[in-house]
Amino acid sequence: MRYKIEDYPFEKSDFLHYLKILYKDRGLKACYQFLNRAHRRSFSRGLISTYAPRGIGLEVGVGARTICPTHRTVLSDAFSAHGVHDSIAKVFFHGDEIPYEDNSFSFIVSEHVLEHIANPLKVLKECIRVLSPGGKLFLFLPHMERTNDSHRKVTTLEHVIADYEKDIPFDDATHVDDWFKNVVKKGLMPIHYSHLTKKDLLKTGSIHHHVWTEKQLLEIMQYLGLKVCYVNAKVPDRRDSFVVVAEKS
Repeated sequence: MRYKIEDYPFEKSDFLHYLKILYKDRGLKACYQFLNRAHRRSFSRGLISTYAPRGIGLEVGVGARTICPTHRTVLSDAFSAHGVHDSIAKVFFHGDEIPYEDNSFSFIVSEHVLEHIANPLKVLKECIRVLSPGGKLFLFLPHMERTNDSHRKVTTLEHVIADYEKDIPFDDATHVDDWFKNVVKKGLMPIHYSHLTKKDLLKTGSIHHHVWTEKQLLEIMQYLGLKVCYVNAKVPDRRDSFVVVAEKS
């Protein structure tokens, strides 16, 4: 079944919508902080408006908050909740089967999602399918040296190609032991996932299957035939992250 973009209930006001979900997720103090420009993710929002100033976009794996212009972005997720946080998505599907027609979107945003996916190439190829020619792909990802992945080995291009060729499922358990050895047992487990069992971590896509820096993502973009438009090894308003913006030819 394919969804139609014209059936999606877009938000009319980005600002009011963000305040509403921020209040629900983090309370009144977070809303007051948001009124300070430093807390608005101005850099990340500006990056999207610079490279995708018009057209309809898709956010894959939106989670509890978004940096996208909600009046022209379809907010999607695979899960209704992530740890203790509810998702604000309005449509739900796994990223390896996006239910929209080819060339549907002018931009696609994914923030701290790809590392949770066991078969990232499968999802990226699906994103490319629904992205229109000239459309932009924004990938915000945790930098392995600035997160709880710092004790793990980087995921190579060869590794993700092998995962794709094996067609491994989203709940593949290959990386669970590595996660527990180098994250959980070192006391680095994110607190909002600490109540989940090993089985639940897989079912909800909560572990980091893969670990990257911007260098490995650039190799993946090149492998997929995408033109890299912008790279920043440290996102100014989310310093645990790097960002890559790429274009579909």
